[in-house]
Amino acid sequence: MSRINTNVQALIAQRVLGQNQFSLGQALERLSTGLRISRGKDDPAGLIASERLRSELRSMNTAVSNSERADQVVNIAEGGLQEVSTLLTELQGLLTATASKAGLSTTERQANQLQVDSILQTIDRISGSTNFQGLKLLNGTFEFKTSSVHAGVTDFRINGAKFAGSNLRVDVQVTQSAQNAVLYMSMMASQIDLTTGSTFRIEVGGALGSRELSFASGTKITEIVAAINTYKEVTGVSATTSSATNTRIRLTSTAWGKDQFVSVRVVNAGGIAGGGGIANATATNMSTSAGSGTVFGSASNGIRDIGQNMAATINGIAATTDGRRARVSTDFLDVDVTLDA
Repeated sequence: MSRINTNVQALIAQRVLGQNQFSLGQALERLSTGLRISRGKDDPAGLIASERLRSELRSMNTAVSNSERADQVVNIAEGGLQEVSTLLTELQGLLTATASKAGLSTTERQANQLQVDSILQTIDRISGSTNFQGLKLLNGTFEFKTSSVHAGVTDFRINGAKFAGSNLRVDVQVTQSAQNAVLYMSMMASQIDLTTGSTFRIEVGGALGSRELSFASGTKITEIVAAINTYKEVTGVSATTSSATNTRIRLTSTAWGKDQFVSVRVVNAGGIAGGGGIANATATNMSTSAGSGTVFGSASNGIRDIGQNMAATINGIAATTDGRRARVSTDFLDVDVTLDA
């Protein structure tokens, strides 16, 4: 007969050793992580409380970061406003000095006016360039929030609005399109043919200025176009060929509106062969017949075409327009918009 004896003391020692090892592992884990609660079984209620506190701490840290960012934005805006304030103080001094007629010459007044213009341009530049990561701070864009702006609106500014509810719809209805000033020079050939020894001289003018150009016999129409475009920054007039055979030149004002114009004065027709002449946009098919245009030899006093402002209403109110720009200013709405071509 055999008997299996159980070593109770050894079992107790092994159980105690296991408990000690577990406690040691838990203590090392807490020491290494710095957390009293590593998992839900450590303290379920405490875990809920700690996660809530951790969430609140994260929110507070983010709020502090946002406050620091806002402080940076305010500091940048304040720097721009300080510069504007300094310029306005200087402007006030200039206006006060210019208001005194005693001992102040016309030249000095003109110099003061130039300085005033420079100050105003600088203020505009500061308001447009003061930004934080590309976000304009002083150009008035924060006064009202806009959404769903039509793609045809290239620029807009809301100066004031009064409305009930959360938003106001602004509708722009165009009743007359804005137009450039346009003239056509019909050359009747791809290059000019002049009397021997003569030159074809014209004066091209626009809202910015004028320039006299001379061309010899055999000059291509494309070369005349290139020459006119060389001075478009001076004259405000650009040129393109407007026919497949490069026999007609279209002269267009670079801006829009009734203040823009294109003029062509023939200083010397040079005995240009083939007829042709100058016509406005409604008479592009040049001939010598009446009403179709003016032949070069009869254009010594100049031919002129004027642009057109658009006509529009904004929320049913007739707008004041300038080219493609429209504005209404009432007690309830003050808005300025520029439309695409």
